[in-house]
Amino acid sequence: MLLAAIGCSDPIDARSDVLENQPSSNVANDSGIPWGGLKIRSSGTALEDADQIIVLLHGYGATEADLVPLADYIGGDSRAFVFPAAPVSVDGGGLAWATTEQELENARARLASLVRFASRTYPEAEIAVGGFSQGATVSSMLLSDASLPIRHLILYSPALAIDAASISPAHHARVLLAHGQRDDVLPFEDSKRLHEMLQDKGIETNWQPFEDGHTITTELLDATRDQLSQKNG
Repeated sequence: MLLAAIGCSDPIDARSDVLENQPSSNVANDSGIPWGGLKIRSSGTALEDADQIIVLLHGYGATEADLVPLADYIGGDSRAFVFPAAPVSVDGGGLAWATTEQELENARARLASLVRFASRTYPEAEIAVGGFSQGATVSSMLLSDASLPIRHLILYSPALAIDAASISPAHHARVLLAHGQRDDVLPFEDSKRLHEMLQDKGIETNWQPFEDGHTITTELLDATRDQLSQKNG
């Protein structure tokens, strides 16, 4: 499995709130640990006033600041955006969700705990989770747990880190899955295979292959905004 998935840009500064949380090594099923023990940055609508909370995970070697500009583009009067910082430091000053298989599983557990915390703390808000590259890879692993209250999964260029048997057919999330056909960092075939598995499980999937490399295009952000604006039904 290819873990060295890079972020979409160098870290950049943006206006947002920064919340520091105490780290914890035992977060797998604990919704009481704030944000899964991860440091977060938030922007958009105040969390307590949001109808939607969108959690976006950066890629390998980036930081929680990397995807903050996406919030301004996607927008929404009642959307709060949460950007967790990955827990593993890597050379160059960036962060990673994992450099080993065990760290990858730990990242999945932290993210699941973060979702449970957000749902318990802000019960009126719809939850969306996703990310880019390694952040999308970790997010995709939540497809194994249908109990998580996730309405949308937004997966930009993930690696394949889950097998068909692990995907719960009872999962109610709507999945947006996008990958560049000229990606030279993580193979396009990984997302193509994930799409096939989701179809076989009957999970609603918005498949967005595109003619580009390891990146997030404005067209994908438009598709993301459209999906997040869909009413329940």
